[in-house]
Amino acid sequence: RDEVGDNTVNQIQRLSGGVGKYKITFLEFITYVIKVAQAGGRLDSHWAPITEICNPCSIQYDILAKFETLNEDSQAILDYILTRDPTQSIKFPEGKPSTTNERCNEAFRSIPLKMRNSLHQIYKEDYMLFGYEFKGSNKK
Repeated sequence: RDEVGDNTVNQIQRLSGGVGKYKITFLEFITYVIKVAQAGGRLDSHWAPITEICNPCSIQYDILAKFETLNEDSQAILDYILTRDPTQSIKFPEGKPSTTNERCNEAFRSIPLKMRNSLHQIYKEDYMLFGYEFKGSNKK
């Protein structure tokens, strides 16, 4: 672990009321994100809304890719690049099918609805711009 990681863990545990030296639960992390965002603080770039980092409404990107469709998007990017030099041929290596959606759904089932709604408000623009579905109606 590095000093930045240790400081982040300590800050998350302090703001979320968590305990323990290094383990952070998903609930502690979500609590931290909500508290920082609602207080007007700046979230780390790893979990800040993409709309705050990349300015997708201000910059005309040629391609937008999502992790959930990494293989297809990566190949589309390579194809786009190769249209400039048709003598080249590059294929993106095949990867394992993603289990991200299943894992996220499982993790979010343990989060109270009020907190899911708070997260939706924080990431609302990301949901709209990138076609994500908000599953806040799963009562808990």
